[in-house]
Amino acid sequence: DVTLDPDTAHPRLEISTDGKSVKDTGTIRKVPSNKKRFDSHLFVLAKEGYTSGRHYWEVDVGRRTNWTLGIAQESVIRKGTLTLSPKNGFWVMGFAQGKDYWAHTEPWTRLSVGGKLQRIGIFLDISDKKITFYNVHKKSALYTFTLADGGSREGKFLPFFSTGPAPAKPDNEPLKIV
Repeated sequence: DVTLDPDTAHPRLEISTDGKSVKDTGTIRKVPSNKKRFDSHLFVLAKEGYTSGRHYWEVDVGRRTNWTLGIAQESVIRKGTLTLSPKNGFWVMGFAQGKDYWAHTEPWTRLSVGGKLQRIGIFLDISDKKITFYNVHKKSALYTFTLADGGSREGKFLPFFSTGPAPAKPDNEPLKIV
């Protein structure tokens, strides 16, 4: 069961009371400062972390024009400017400017997707060292990362969510864990 950790959320992000959705409020809210919180990017992590086994969750991205989803190592840097890549402990894919889907490899890999994705399935198989992203409606794989590519394999993997870059006019559509 994946729920969002408000202690990791950038101050612009608002987490629902049930911990199942996140939206960009467009304003920096007064929130307690802590070492777990992302301070420069609109990122949030789940409360639950995984060190073994197989885990699957789905995220409804709705009509959002920007989003990024996947996993991060618990040990990732949370302060300052960050680059989302396996080398830095992030295995993620996203949608940019309402146009292109990308796997955040180095360099990024453009994904061929027929139509607009509305729900993303994420399957983390730690024993097989893989994370695969799925188009839930078409029941098709979008991209698979091998976890051996990049970060150290220490500690937990946490589900990762981002509403994308911080635009002047926020997109109020939430990302929802279903």
